[in-house]
Amino acid sequence: MNKQDFLNLGGKEWIKNDMERVYIKADAFNSIKGSMFSDSNNTFFFDCKMNALMRSYKGKKPQVEIQY
Repeated sequence: MNKQDFLNLGGKEWIKNDMERVYIKADAFNSIKGSMFSDSNNTFFFDCKMNALMRSYKGKKPQVEIQY
């Protein structure tokens, strides 16, 4: 998958300094990963530079869920 795929899933693009991400909702993340996460304690995004789907739980350091 690539940046455009995540935008097509309803993701919101965010660019700041050298960071480029596409944030997605839990339902989009769950459809990709086959998980049952919610938006309440999780943040999901595609990191364009790392080419990876990431998840942050309760504001902690994001972890790679899928590397493309």
